[in-house]
Amino acid sequence: MSQFRFTRSVSLQNKWLFVLVVLPLYVYCSSLIGSAIIQFMILELGISMTYTAANAYLNLMVDGAMLIIVFLMMKDSMIEQIKEFFSHISEHILEALVLGPVLIYGANIVGSLLVLAFGGVSDSENQILVESLLDSFPVIMSFCTVVLAPILEEMIFRGIVFTWIYEYNPKLAHIISACLFGFVHVMSSVLSGNISEMIQIFPYIFTGLVLSYLYEKHNNICVPIGAHAMNNLISIVLNFLY
Repeated sequence: MSQFRFTRSVSLQNKWLFVLVVLPLYVYCSSLIGSAIIQFMILELGISMTYTAANAYLNLMVDGAMLIIVFLMMKDSMIEQIKEFFSHISEHILEALVLGPVLIYGANIVGSLLVLAFGGVSDSENQILVESLLDSFPVIMSFCTVVLAPILEEMIFRGIVFTWIYEYNPKLAHIISACLFGFVHVMSSVLSGNISEMIQIFPYIFTGLVLSYLYEKHNNICVPIGAHAMNNLISIVLNFLY
């Protein structure tokens, strides 16, 4: 039995929408459709664009579109939780912006040590790509990384996946949501044939466990969103400084 009073739930309608619309779009169709649009802009409209630029705009377009879709789907719950967060901000703000990022940092250290123990390298291909895009398009990628991605990922992996499974088994909810969260961050590399990149899943899994813990403890999605966003912001600042 959980020590926290977690009361969130996912409606039957949203469960079906997630399975039939959100999951296929997020995992596969969004990048495919986005790539097709980028190719159309380059080939048919004659817009000159490098591969790096196309990747940056694809991230912005896909994350933005998916965020709108998922937010509309979860609108009532999100508005309720946003209002609750600000009405009880003193109960949430410390872990959202300070303790949460510290826990994520520790989780990343543990995950990275596991990666190295199994013979992996220190940085995942996903991390290297994000840092490369940040160097070339700092404004666009900072917005994607600090604003769009944390909100979208928390709504999907904590707001839907974790909450849905929690109805049946709280412990499994933490494990499965964290593993799915980890997999999507290495998915492109793994599915393109670089199976060894799967080892990089560990830091993301441990981060996912911290974020689901924050969500369960506070019963409010804004807390893991804040911690996720702050962690990404700190990473970006350090990337620019060093």
